[in-house]
Amino acid sequence: MVLFGRRGFVFCGVAMLASWGGLRLHAAPSIDTDGFLALSKKLLQREDLDPDAAASFLQGFLAIGYGEALQALSDGQTNPELEERMLVAWYTGLSPDPSNPEAVTYGSALVWQVMQYTKAPGFCAVEDWSEAPAL
Repeated sequence: MVLFGRRGFVFCGVAMLASWGGLRLHAAPSIDTDGFLALSKKLLQREDLDPDAAASFLQGFLAIGYGEALQALSDGQTNPELEERMLVAWYTGLSPDPSNPEAVTYGSALVWQVMQYTKAPGFCAVEDWSEAPAL
């Protein structure tokens, strides 16, 4: 005796996957690189942000599960913790993903633009020993 047919079996499988979170029936909105760059420019009040760095930072945030939160922030909601994480990423130049600790940018990290009295270690200033002396 068959309790239910193929359709019932498939329906039960889909329902089980959905309840476990393994299947999303409605795709959550996700932010793209352009949206993340626009959000970063608004948050930092700067127009000179590197699009390649923005793409890398976004990948780090998506890897740790902040896609929906970034989209919500872009839509006008507030999230002080996420805003702080974004600021830290841009100013330090480090990926927000702790499982992938990499320097997304070093010499162009915003911390060196704020601290005008110094430069990133290993980088030479324009009028420094890296230039030949004027004769």
